[in-house]
Amino acid sequence: MKNLKQLLTLCFTTLLLCAPAYALERGQIDFADLSSHYGEPKVEINLSASLMRLVGSFADSEDPEVGNILSNLESIKVRVYNLNGKTDKANSTVDRVSGELRADNWETLVTVNDNEENQKVRIFSKSTSNVIDGVVVMVVSPEKEGGEAVFINIVGEIDPDKIGKVAESLDIDIN
Repeated sequence: MKNLKQLLTLCFTTLLLCAPAYALERGQIDFADLSSHYGEPKVEINLSASLMRLVGSFADSEDPEVGNILSNLESIKVRVYNLNGKTDKANSTVDRVSGELRADNWETLVTVNDNEENQKVRIFSKSTSNVIDGVVVMVVSPEKEGGEAVFINIVGEIDPDKIGKVAESLDIDIN
């Protein structure tokens, strides 16, 4: 189960990194056509509700609480693009999508603007009552050769009180 743990670590670590789009119901983001600007993504991940339930059932044998949390996720979408030195378009996309998410009552969790390095980071969440319905992460970074943009959308019931349990089981230090 070490590979499962690595996959789950990657998924939750992704929350700390980056994603653009138009807001839809229950935390879903419809990714804008970024390929027209940057070409095909170098990484594309689409995990559906049925696949999340399958992963949750495997995790259930090691830790039922973690398995339950994963089973409640509806989807995880990740796109990573090479920017080929075109960070301005990626940054304007982050700004545009951020405005759309705020207009749709998404909560801003993290905003980083490093104009000197031409880097942006945005993390948003959408909640119903005390349960998170979705998380969007967008990161534009010129640090790698030519720059890189990462866009992530995680949808499903995410109980904030249980995130620590998942992070602990995946050996993620959140302190």
